[in-house]
Order: sequence, then C-alpha cells, then structure tokens
Amino acid sequence: MRVGIVGAGPAGVAAAVFLRRYDVEVVVFEKNRVGGLLRNAYLVENFPIFPPAPGEKICEILESRLRESGAVFLKEEVIKVSNRRVITKKGSFLFDYVVVASGTVPKRIPDFEVSDKVAYEFSKLPEFEKLAVYGAGDAAFDGALKALEEGKEVHLFNRGSRIRALPLLVKRTRDFRRFSYHENCPVFGVKTEGDRLKLITEKGEFLFDALLICIGRVPNVSFVEKDDKTFIVGDARGGFRQASIAMGNAIETAMEILKREGRI
Repeated sequence: MRVGIVGAGPAGVAAAVFLRRYDVEVVVFEKNRVGGLLRNAYLVENFPIFPPAPGEKICEILESRLRESGAVFLKEEVIKVSNRRVITKKGSFLFDYVVVASGTVPKRIPDFEVSDKVAYEFSKLPEFEKLAVYGAGDAAFDGALKALEEGKEVHLFNRGSRIRALPLLVKRTRDFRRFSYHENCPVFGVKTEGDRLKLITEKGEFLFDALLICIGRVPNVSFVEKDDKTFIVGDARGGFRQASIAMGNAIETAMEILKREGRI
C-alpha cells in the first residue's frame, strides 16, 4: 500500500510516522520546511509530553522523527490532487490513498504587498530593527514576542479594540519596553519610502523596516478534488487551529486507512 501525504506540518508528520510503523510505503510532499506554521510560534506550551519550547525546536524534533521513520520526503510543491494522484511541478504520483495536510493560507491584503519587506509569516520577514505587526490574534502576538526577544522594536496595530490572542501572550508583550500597542488603529495604506515602509493610519504615519500581517487564515485546499480515498486532515479541515488537535486527527485518519485495508 502506498500513501501520499501533502504537507509536512505536525499533521502530515504524525500521519507519516504512524503509517510507517505499519510498514506502509509513504511519500511526503512539502514545498517549504518541515513543521509548517509551528516554526513561527514563540513558545509551544500545549503539548503536555514536552516542556515548553520554541516552535523551531519542536520543528527540529518533527523533522528528525520524519526522517527516522523511513518515509520518502520530496521537497516539491503540489499543484493538484485528483483521483488518488498527486501532481507537482516536477511530476505525477499515483497512490492508494492521499492524506492532505496542507494547512492554511493567509488572508491577504494585496494593496499592502508593496515590497518583500511585507510578510504573512514571521519566518519570512527580512532583517529588521523596527517591526510593524497588523493583527491581534495569537500569530500577531507570537511574532511580536519573537521580535522583542531579539531586542527589536515592535508596534502592533489592532483595527478594533478586541484582542483575540491568548491572554498569556498579551501579558508577556507588556513586559518589553520596546513594545507599543495601537488600539482602534486600522491601517489604510502601505507605501515604500526609500528602504523603509510607511504605514498610513488615521492616527498618523509611521515608518518601519518590515511589516507582518496577521489578520487570519483559511484552509489551503483549493487544489484538492475530494474523493473517498482522499482525506483532508489537521488545519486544512478548518475549525480550531491547534497542533495537538491536528496531530490527533491525522493519526485517527491513518488508523482509518489501516482499518479499511484490514491492517488493524
């Protein structure tokens, strides 16, 4: 039996490692690095079996477990999944089952994408000393904390008054002198000014070295044609975005595949 897994975030790795324990042939496709969005986490504290650790450290563990499992790892971008076939820019691969663990994509603001100094993930930001963060959820405060820990100056802009982030994350940012929070301050525009970015708000204009946009994410499944042998797992399903939930769902799906094949 051959299973193709699209995505090497927590869900994809969990499914791959579990299936390999039953000697299933597994091929994992990933266009970026192992770990997915978990790499951007300031601290991962909701895995009871691990002490709190930076997202990068957890990703190193995931990558090590994936390689130790014996799964084939292909660093390729998947452009389509259809009828048990995974199609990449380099080729086409047929499987008995496909597990789509492709995570999410950001809600974008195309008008703000004026240069490569604008990013939707912390790990994709260029070098900076002064960072603007637009959003007020966990990802926004995670990014702020990672920058503050590096000694950078951070301004977080919330278009409203409600903060959706975990209170613990919010509290931690308050401990840094170089953190500024701008409530009820929507950003109306972004322009380049020399080698910097200018944010235009109703409260004034601000200059920064980089901008991190965190205004939400949606499931990344537009390339998938669903059938009874294609499973969508983890964050790609929608709902709560927690690595522990994504991994549990992926393992349950792996068990369902094994059950169908009479392996358990």
